[in-house]
Amino acid sequence: MIVRSQASVSYAYSLGNLRINNITSSNAVDTEIRTIKLLGKKTASSEFFRPGDAITYNLIITNTGNYTANNVQVEDELVYQKLIEGSFTYAFLENSKSEVKLTAKEGVLLFEIDELRPYEVCVISYRAVVDNIRDTAIDLRSAPTIKSREVSASQTGELLIKQRYAHIECEKKCADFAYVNTEISYLLTLKNTGNTAAYDIEITDQLPQTFELSKEPDAITFNKLNLDIYTFDQKTRLLKIYIDKMEPKETAEIVIKGKIVK
Repeated sequence: MIVRSQASVSYAYSLGNLRINNITSSNAVDTEIRTIKLLGKKTASSEFFRPGDAITYNLIITNTGNYTANNVQVEDELVYQKLIEGSFTYAFLENSKSEVKLTAKEGVLLFEIDELRPYEVCVISYRAVVDNIRDTAIDLRSAPTIKSREVSASQTGELLIKQRYAHIECEKKCADFAYVNTEISYLLTLKNTGNTAAYDIEITDQLPQTFELSKEPDAITFNKLNLDIYTFDQKTRLLKIYIDKMEPKETAEIVIKGKIVK
């Protein structure tokens, strides 16, 4: 954009009793107004995660001004994650001679773009693996900052990836010894250590080949209530139990009763 400015001077002088008024103008000067406006957006391959997931991130950087931005720096925090080596790539949507360099520090990724011409778009991609987070209340948040030699740092919008998963842990217990033809019980303790409900739960338990399931109504109980949604194969001694749902942090106890017949 070009802006123009010009000055004028009005004055008077006398010729005897005659007053002469006059106006003179300066030369016009033009000034080029240069604007650099850096915008950025961060996206992720998923809006939810669980510990150990690999997530792909894209940083979309553009200059909507009318002048080239030099030494553009994009700083991105990497909290509770680790960069996957060799995953960093970049591309320009138009032909560009610029290069993008990555410097990885503790918890921070610094991307440096040589220059970004007006309306040029650079897409930076990388992958990171989520740490083994034990606290299910922790989400992943990041808001990269962008600056250049000519423009001070500004922040992009925040990206939020929520931690959502179900994880069933199972522990089995039984007595150290038992006698033939006397009752033996197996205790299965299930716990959903995730932060969302688990559905359509199927438990498969391989019982001893000499095990005979009790014929009483309480042969299998779920949290002390008789359970009748199960299958038991007499030949393979394979027991399958079905549970509709377990809420986050819920614990359930399943007791299987029977005897060793020989």
